[in-house]
Amino acid sequence: MQTEYNKLQILCKSDFRVLLIVWAISAAYLIYFVDRGWIPHDEGSLAHMAERVLHGELPHRDFDEFYTGGLSFLYAAAFRIFGVKLITIRIVLYLFFLAFVPALYSIALRFASPLIAGAVTLLGVVWSVPNYFTGLPSWYNLFFATFGTLALIRHIETQQRRWLFIAGLCGGISFLAKIVGIYYVAAAFLFLTHREQVISSKESRRSALNFSWFFFLKGTVFLFFIASLIVLIQYRLRPMEVFHFILPAVAICGLLLWTECKEGQGSLLVRLRNLLSLLVPFGLGLVVPIVLFLIPYIITNSIADFYRWVFVLHKRLQYASTDFLPFLTVVASMPYALLLFFDFSRSHSRVLDKTFAVLVLMGLVVALSRSSNFYVYQFIWQSARQLAVVAVLAGCIILARASQATAWPIRRETLLLLVVMTGLLSLIQFPYPAPIYFCYIAPLVAVTLLGVVSLRDNAPKLFHLGILGFYFFFALLRTNTGYVTGPEYNFGLGMRYSPFQPKSVLDFDRGGIRVTDIHKNVYTQIVTLAREHRGSGYIYAAPECPEIYFLSGLRNPTRHIIDFLSDKETKPKEFAELLEAKGVEFVVINRDPYHSSKLDDNTVAVLQERFPQSVELGPFTARWRD
Repeated sequence: MQTEYNKLQILCKSDFRVLLIVWAISAAYLIYFVDRGWIPHDEGSLAHMAERVLHGELPHRDFDEFYTGGLSFLYAAAFRIFGVKLITIRIVLYLFFLAFVPALYSIALRFASPLIAGAVTLLGVVWSVPNYFTGLPSWYNLFFATFGTLALIRHIETQQRRWLFIAGLCGGISFLAKIVGIYYVAAAFLFLTHREQVISSKESRRSALNFSWFFFLKGTVFLFFIASLIVLIQYRLRPMEVFHFILPAVAICGLLLWTECKEGQGSLLVRLRNLLSLLVPFGLGLVVPIVLFLIPYIITNSIADFYRWVFVLHKRLQYASTDFLPFLTVVASMPYALLLFFDFSRSHSRVLDKTFAVLVLMGLVVALSRSSNFYVYQFIWQSARQLAVVAVLAGCIILARASQATAWPIRRETLLLLVVMTGLLSLIQFPYPAPIYFCYIAPLVAVTLLGVVSLRDNAPKLFHLGILGFYFFFALLRTNTGYVTGPEYNFGLGMRYSPFQPKSVLDFDRGGIRVTDIHKNVYTQIVTLAREHRGSGYIYAAPECPEIYFLSGLRNPTRHIIDFLSDKETKPKEFAELLEAKGVEFVVINRDPYHSSKLDDNTVAVLQERFPQSVELGPFTARWRD
């Protein structure tokens, strides 16, 4: 084990020049995307919530924060440093991305030479943030899952429990960005049950009776975990959800029980003590940032508000959901899956091997050249989309065939960690598996596949390198060229090749990002009108247009950010009294909201009566008093 660790140290220190080159390329490449494009309600909600925190309001208590709330505090602090404007949020995301790149490279370096690790890192880069450069919390879930995974790898290599504490910190911070950080915590817990097994097997002789009890205990926990997962997605339990979420979880738990059956050793009490010695430092790291975040809620007796908005999710799941494409699309991933599951690396003739490889690579080049075609694009994209499941299943098969006596046991354990992380973090795609949600886990899928290939005996690694290059250039040429077409909410990513080159800039004080000409004209006119009719400093804009509050710099008289998330309906009379009390002189009606319902007729009638002057600007109707 020590010899392997020494080899890893030499490998990790062998060529920092590759890291610097990869880092520089990634940083330079992403610069182009920092100010490029937007989805108004996403960008606006992040900025509007952060500004409300900047004004002294508390998420969940004073307004309907629809994430955990940590990012609103982060962006409020950034507003103080960089200025209150949309581009500030992009700057923060860019800085975190710069920290993410070396972490991803460091994980890849555990399985390959610096050059290959650098190539896999660049693959992870082009499949991630450039596809939607907006400071949404899911990117931070990816970043901190990567940081935490690296910390757990360092624990494997050094046995030092401080790395468990750091991994726990990453989990706590990820949860504060968005509740789906819980998936990382669950993955870490499952991995630590295996880590305990490895530690205990080195300390004890086999004891069949005690081993049986611990096997039973593990099996009960895993069954409870799978049952909880089924309950979570029960109302959308369809073939694709089973394939993407249930199948990987069952495979992971089955693998952990299989290794327990083969290698588990030690008495029940000793093993429980070893497990606690791993879970306690991780748990302490987990709770520290959460407790610190909750202090204002404790002081103001607002814990109930935090709990209600963070954990009561039924309304969010009901509205913010969509479907995978039909189950038949899984077929697109089969060619590469077969290459991973079965050994096609050698025939009786080297000429045949090389001929086959050349023909396949030529086919990939032709497919890439035709990837702007709708059907070719869809086949390639869907083949990539299913790779998270393929990586988990292939990893489980390889690890089940291996044993602790296998060469490079640290790599084996590291691969198991990546398999567990990839399988559980894929749940971020539920209940809204829009194509961009695959990009939130794509870098981890890439390093997991690297681990699978590196542990395969006689794997055709040059062939796999060709596959890497194929997906790299597909992302570079056919996905990063645009995620929105036109001025409306028309998402091209994962659906079709749709170039997007915004030329205009929201060049007033709170903008700073490039958008379409139509968006610039519409929002410039709305902001100008809002500031002309600012009245008391409050306006009303609904449903689902928080960007208008932020861009105008005027206040929101309600607690709503995205209207469908509100758990209270305001009666027209109460609504009219609220507008009067706040001195509202200007309102904006969104006639085409993306998630929320349109304003009801009674509310519209109240607004028409009180604000008779109007103009239609794009999907909005602006109204003001005489």
